[in-house]
Amino acid sequence: MIISEKIISNISILAPEGSLDAATVPQLQNFTAKSELTPTLVLNLSRVDFLDSSGLGAIVGMARNKRESGGDVVLACMNDRVRKVFEITRVARLFHIFDDLEAAAGYAEKHQKSL
Repeated sequence: MIISEKIISNISILAPEGSLDAATVPQLQNFTAKSELTPTLVLNLSRVDFLDSSGLGAIVGMARNKRESGGDVVLACMNDRVRKVFEITRVARLFHIFDDLEAAAGYAEKHQKSL
């Protein structure tokens, strides 16, 4: 799995690429543990082609950790297969999900200022 990170207006944007499953979740967890992520994170899922329950659990855990420390995780650019996993499991209701990365980053920046 390849993970890229950029920070725009004090918002971390993470973009994992490939499958987010039991084999790759540790990479994402190690990356987020070592990275200087901002309190609010946008997770760009446009290049995630597969997501299983391990990947879903990692995203939920990331959100829980961010929310406990006063931040949040905003999701962006899911393909139909990934979105279906979020909808079938009803995890989608736990997140703000945007089809557009700019909209997600704008929401995250506005939300972070109100915290």
